[in-house]
Amino acid sequence: MSSRSKVTDQGSSTSGHGMPRRSGVALALLIAVVFVVFVLVGAKILVDRSVYTPVAMGPVDAPDADSAVCADITDDLPDRIGDYRDVGVADPAPDGAAGYRDSGGTELSLRCGVSVPAQYTELSSTEESGGEQWLPIADATQGSALTTWYSVGHSPVVAVTTDGRLTAGDLSGVGESISSHGDADNAPTPGDVPLAGLAEQDDADAASCTALQDALPDTLGEYRRMESGEPEGSLVWVAEAREPVVLRCGVELPDSYEAGAQLTQIDEVPWFQDTALAEGSTAGVWYALGYADTVAVSLPLDAGNSVLTAVSEAIDEHLERTAER
Repeated sequence: MSSRSKVTDQGSSTSGHGMPRRSGVALALLIAVVFVVFVLVGAKILVDRSVYTPVAMGPVDAPDADSAVCADITDDLPDRIGDYRDVGVADPAPDGAAGYRDSGGTELSLRCGVSVPAQYTELSSTEESGGEQWLPIADATQGSALTTWYSVGHSPVVAVTTDGRLTAGDLSGVGESISSHGDADNAPTPGDVPLAGLAEQDDADAASCTALQDALPDTLGEYRRMESGEPEGSLVWVAEAREPVVLRCGVELPDSYEAGAQLTQIDEVPWFQDTALAEGSTAGVWYALGYADTVAVSLPLDAGNSVLTAVSEAIDEHLERTAER
């Protein structure tokens, strides 16, 4: 009996010593997990503080930025716009402004009360989101990836700019704020079609101009011919978030042209560029010289030479050359 009791006591003693050791291991694991959690939380806080910093903004042309309506719109903006979250604006903060960033630090700026962009014309295509009409315009500056979405369904106009990803659907919350506080009756009016104000040549050859227009391709680089809605006497090619390419045949030369002006030769066609730009526009107007019918092309600055090259080929083939060449 005593032998069996001894064995039993030893087993009991061994079991009793094992429990504290297992408890110690579990406690150590728990402490390690808690420590890792604290490290991760601390790291996230540090990253957030370095990434989600206020957006710095300089002055822009925003005549209605200090209006009561803009104050109401900006006060009612969502905390998030797509992947971007509200981070505020660095001091000195301009009126009517809001700043957002995504997890990579990409900025998104919002400005209320800006001027209507010159790119907003009767040819513009808009997208609806949040009860507002939005017009996207890509920055034509070489190397720039900025796109600005302008609200054009209410007054005042709101501009949302970023070089990151943004869709019309992401702007639904902003659109709701604008449509709730803005004035639809005084929404901006689209401007005239480019080149609409040019005078026609008295001696223009309608048949030659028609032949030219029929010969031009449906695509010019990234631009595609409008399927419908072209103004009479004009050809229009469009591209997403870009100003259109517009062509008219049989127009008068501009007052800015003088004999001896600098010309650009493209194949057989000398071109004169009228460097005057409408405020906010990124398109210039080019005039083909040396032919009986003068051709004008409104061309975005970033459209490239492919557009004028294709037009030059058609001009030389279908229009009559003048003696002065």
